[in-house]
Amino acid sequence: MFIFGIDVPILELLVLFSVVVVIYLFILEFEFRQLRTITRKFDEEEIQLGRAMRELKDEVSGLKDVMAAKKMGK
Repeated sequence: MFIFGIDVPILELLVLFSVVVVIYLFILEFEFRQLRTITRKFDEEEIQLGRAMRELKDEVSGLKDVMAAKKMGK
């Protein structure tokens, strides 16, 4: 096909473009899989942090109760 006096192989350009798009989609899929595993790990760590903070809060309230009981006993 001639465009502005230049012979342009349209079929070859379409094939090349299609191959580039498919390769790009594979790369994006790989990156999204990595992001999903990273976010899953962050979610698990956030849950563990929440549990640890709850346990720490319970321990601190227990210590406050012990200190209050000790002051009452004096």
